[in-house]
Amino acid sequence: MVSTKGKHRVGLLVPSSDTVMENDLWRRLPPGITLHVARMYLGETTVAGEEKMLREELEPAARRLASVKPELVIFGCTSAAALHGLSGDTNIATRIERITKSPALTVTRAAIDAIKKSQPKRLFLFTPYVAELTDRLVTTFQAAGLPVEWGEGLGLDDDLAIAAVPHETIRTTVVQAARKLNPLPDAIFISCTTFRALEAQAAIESELKIPVQTSNKAVLQSILQHFKIEQ
Repeated sequence: MVSTKGKHRVGLLVPSSDTVMENDLWRRLPPGITLHVARMYLGETTVAGEEKMLREELEPAARRLASVKPELVIFGCTSAAALHGLSGDTNIATRIERITKSPALTVTRAAIDAIKKSQPKRLFLFTPYVAELTDRLVTTFQAAGLPVEWGEGLGLDDDLAIAAVPHETIRTTVVQAARKLNPLPDAIFISCTTFRALEAQAAIESELKIPVQTSNKAVLQSILQHFKIEQ
């Protein structure tokens, strides 16, 4: 376990139906960082559902979170941040910062920054989402300069169904999907904060011998970088 001096408060905004991200972070954050969560109601994991969440839930949830005076706020929904491209992603962070008076980071931005470090030439993007959400994420990543050659999703439109996919199933599905691609990708990003991809990440990397990034891993790395904690 990484140790750090002092206490740091991190705010986390998540869809109300996300059952994975909070647990992933709590298990891996060092003792000196505390996590404070506000939930945004999400009826279904679709474009319409996420747009409604952004329109009606983001700012009230950020206002509640502001009361703990977080030092950093994470917007914990990869697909919602990517709905309207890079400008939409920036707009979400700006709205959060205006209300909380704290720096804000979206999962999408954390993922883009993390993926760029491995300098991929052929990126495979795998999601649990319906096709329209997967396509929007691909478009946003490509606009950020990432070489996304393939995008594939499971077609799930319910967060609880996404969270119910076992990590071993994620491992086998992603490995099989990657091996069918020609040529083989040289990096993989597995999206969604309520997908148990972080539990499968190391095994996928070991089998395919290429870098594998996930939404929650990227956020964890960004938090540690923000507080200058050695990883």
